[in-house]
Amino acid sequence: MRIANRPILTAAALACAATLGLTGCSASGPFPDLSGSQVADKSVAALRGTDSLTVSGNVWDDGKQMQLNMAVSKSGDCKGSISTPDGAFELIRNAEFVFIKADEPFYRAQMKDLPKEQADAAVKMLAGNWLKSKAADEDSKELSALCDLDELLTEFDDSKGAQKGKVTTVDGKQALTLTTKTTDGTETLLVATEGEPYLLKATNTGKEPAEISFTRFNEPVQADAPTGKDVIDADEMG
Repeated sequence: MRIANRPILTAAALACAATLGLTGCSASGPFPDLSGSQVADKSVAALRGTDSLTVSGNVWDDGKQMQLNMAVSKSGDCKGSISTPDGAFELIRNAEFVFIKADEPFYRAQMKDLPKEQADAAVKMLAGNWLKSKAADEDSKELSALCDLDELLTEFDDSKGAQKGKVTTVDGKQALTLTTKTTDGTETLLVATEGEPYLLKATNTGKEPAEISFTRFNEPVQADAPTGKDVIDADEMG
């Protein structure tokens, strides 16, 4: 009877499971021919291959938590919003111009070293309006970097040590869990297992925890330039 072989099969299965991370003795589950690091690299390459995507979530920058929701295109067009402890702003960038609409706390933080009277006048003029500047201007480059898809993804280029885990779901999409232990905590990547192997979500634990989601792949970015009385041209401010 074949059932007599069950103990042998069970022992073999346990031995395989115990050494799977080293030998890969079983080709099962999503991406069976790739290591965890290779799957991670493939998922980031898939994001770089999109015409556009939306990145949203919470990250840390210079010790401060930042919430962002940005639709970014490979052409450089982008539209979104960013919120920090120092204030919040909306951002639109197209081929020619960068537009920023920030609140009063944001401008107060930027002008903290100016004389109060001068800062008050500038905040009164700018807060709540769209400030327009040329995309090629030196002062616009830092904002433009938020619209650089490759730059946004450089953080995920080092996937050494990523280990495969369970299959879960992200917004109804099946995804493979990849984890990497770091000196500061654990990085977890969730990679789509059906269709394009997009990186769908990334989280990081530690002193500066982060959670980022990638959605709306290849959807057009509506980066139409604002118009009207609430648009202020930086070149005309003197």
